[in-house]
Amino acid sequence: MIKRSVELYPNFKVFVTSVHNQLFISASVTKLDVDPEQSVGEIYNRIAVLLSASASKIIHERCFGSIELQTQILEARTRAVLKYKMETNTPVTFIEGESCLENKFAGVQIRALKPSSETRVRTILDHGIPKGRAWNLNGSTFFVLQSVDGGNTKEEKRTDRKSQSEAMFHQAEKLLHAEGASYQDVVRTWIYISDILDWYGDFNTVRNHCYSDYGFLGKTDSKVQAEQMYFPASTGIEGRNPSGFPATMDVFAIHRSPGSAIQIYSLYGVKQRSPFRYGSAFSRAVVVEEPESKLILVSGTASIDEQGKSVFIGDPAAQIRQTLNVVSELVASEGATLQDLCEATVFIKRKEDFLIYQEIIEQMGIPNSPSVCVLADVCRDELLFEIDAAFILDKAS
Repeated sequence: MIKRSVELYPNFKVFVTSVHNQLFISASVTKLDVDPEQSVGEIYNRIAVLLSASASKIIHERCFGSIELQTQILEARTRAVLKYKMETNTPVTFIEGESCLENKFAGVQIRALKPSSETRVRTILDHGIPKGRAWNLNGSTFFVLQSVDGGNTKEEKRTDRKSQSEAMFHQAEKLLHAEGASYQDVVRTWIYISDILDWYGDFNTVRNHCYSDYGFLGKTDSKVQAEQMYFPASTGIEGRNPSGFPATMDVFAIHRSPGSAIQIYSLYGVKQRSPFRYGSAFSRAVVVEEPESKLILVSGTASIDEQGKSVFIGDPAAQIRQTLNVVSELVASEGATLQDLCEATVFIKRKEDFLIYQEIIEQMGIPNSPSVCVLADVCRDELLFEIDAAFILDKAS
């Protein structure tokens, strides 16, 4: 049975979705001019209570805030973690993401797991640095890699973005290979790109080249067959990282053992077709179907038509409605609605459009959708809004 709740506090709100052994938490700041350290402390104190009460362990954690305040924000997080005796060696992805309310801290997204006696959650280390989490379940091994960047020197970061991006994908492959898996097991990526409008085309060229090496493209890259190709779901969005790399990414992968009950398949909608038709190697969504639940991982989605053209240029309200309608129709094919949302990141290019977004989700009957909203450029200058999302369905109900 799925349980959903929203908790309202003076400075923030917390969305909680639980189903069987899974827990999704989104916490976002709701008040102007709140002290970032105070917000972080209050939010993480509440998150710690929720995790402790459910005996859940964090398997994926992302924090959106000002890069300049990263140290203070993470120190406030650490104080809460230690106070409630939570694990301290779990990785945190920190991405530039100032609140649409002009706060220096926007919020946190956490996915957690309540392990059974047969399930062990462990931290993946890379040269002693926490880079992800791994756990076994339903005859498969699950992995979340975080802050994969693939670079070492500032000189490389400044002068050769394509090489750094290629190294990022190779680093993910290397980490998975060390765990007995491969990039072929990847079902979802979240890619945060600095100055995305300057070089998104080059980034796609690099990704396509890497995905060809990893076997996703098969023997042909014919776009006529785009809907028959499997690619991981993905978000590619503006987002600086504290280390200054041109791109960094989180990765979700599942290595299935023979006879595993888990099914994995990609979705391509009607309102939008395969992004590979215009050069971007990702699926509109990927479904992870386990015996107890179905998780739908929706890629970053914006106001694009089925031919890949931007639509409703200059009209933020129409772009937002178009985007949410595209997502709604996509997940409807799996029996889900917007009310089944368990996690979303909302990217808004202009802060003045945030109120428009709030009005629209109120009209659509999802005013309390579990999400964190941040200011960010989308992959095309004319696009004003993007959302990525996850939906969860209980197969037992």
